[in-house]
Amino acid sequence: MFVVFSVLIVIASIFLILIVLVQNSKGGGLASNFSSSNQVMGVRRTTDFLEKATWYLAIAVVVFSLVASLSIPKQEVEEESKIQEKVENAVDPTLVPPTSPIQNVNQPTTETPKEESK
Repeated sequence: MFVVFSVLIVIASIFLILIVLVQNSKGGGLASNFSSSNQVMGVRRTTDFLEKATWYLAIAVVVFSLVASLSIPKQEVEEESKIQEKVENAVDPTLVPPTSPIQNVNQPTTETPKEESK
């Protein structure tokens, strides 16, 4: 299904490129090339058609892209990811990090101070 939507995206994109290239930025475009056939279709109608086709194809590309992203084949998830397995295998859970003497500085001592003999 993903492949079908990918092909539709490519086809719609090609048509969109062609229609945009046919248009003239000043409003002439395709209509200016066929000035003798203005009686059949008219200048304004050609411009309207190209503008509507551009919008419809742009919307089609967006919709096809969203549907294609939803139809991406999902891989079955194993119990744990490979990265999680590597992390767990790298750290040995039986090892306990050593305590540093700096951690015990703020704790009060329970020993009574020894008196110095003179």
